[in-house]
Amino acid sequence: MPAVAIQLQHPAPLSAADIAVMRGRPGFRAAVEAYCAANLARYHALAPIARWMVSDMGRASLSGTVMVLHAQGRLTAGTLFAAPVVAGGEVSRGRARLYLQRAMANGLIVAAEPAKALTNDTPLQPSAAFAEVMVGVLRPALGAAATLAPEAGPALDRLDDPDFVGRVARHIGAITPSLPQLFPLDSPVQLFQARDGGTRVLEELVLRQRWGRQRLLDACAYSHSALARASRCSRTHVIQLLRDGEAQGYLQRDARRLIVAPELSDDAERYFAHTFAMVRTVAVWALAEG
Repeated sequence: MPAVAIQLQHPAPLSAADIAVMRGRPGFRAAVEAYCAANLARYHALAPIARWMVSDMGRASLSGTVMVLHAQGRLTAGTLFAAPVVAGGEVSRGRARLYLQRAMANGLIVAAEPAKALTNDTPLQPSAAFAEVMVGVLRPALGAAATLAPEAGPALDRLDDPDFVGRVARHIGAITPSLPQLFPLDSPVQLFQARDGGTRVLEELVLRQRWGRQRLLDACAYSHSALARASRCSRTHVIQLLRDGEAQGYLQRDARRLIVAPELSDDAERYFAHTFAMVRTVAVWALAEG
């Protein structure tokens, strides 16, 4: 595929047109629903410490950054604390330090070589268990992207190859700095992404929507207990999320129904389309390398 080889040599950031194409492909909504179902099932099958790694957007971003830095051969405490996820304000430096401390205390991140004392320059590496969790995060997204862009499908059979996963991670590291619009800190979908378990609430709401609706998120039956089970959070946590959504004008509770504002639905579609388009792009680039 000569066009892919040229694209690999001169990778360009995703454009608005790329995202619009992904969002407009037949089956996009079905792909989102399949992704949400697979991601919820994957999340619930994880051990508690593995769920902790990815339970909110901040920790998920830090965990992804660990994989990228490791693939680049430069994972240390110092590079993690200087990474865009911290420098750009998505995660505070203090929270990044606590994340690294807990990850190392649980053997998820380890020193690459025995060291008398850990410093900001000590080479680190993710454990096999850490890498397995992150490949599990990638697999549902790649599966959804491949239903919309079949050229990415062969990558699904390569996810057990650490070298291939490393290439994917390096490409993610190269492309994400040019995509600040993927996770804007002031977007409506941050109602879910900024909270522990919030993305699971969003996925559960997608799966509760009625067939034949006009928007991805419209109105659905819900209960605090069901959303708490889906997110592995307390009912109190879920109730506060919904109250905040009402205060921001994104949600409205009517008896046993939850009504989602068009603005939030549209932003959720944007988020899923960005995710699928990015995963498709990096998978194709990695496949082109052999």
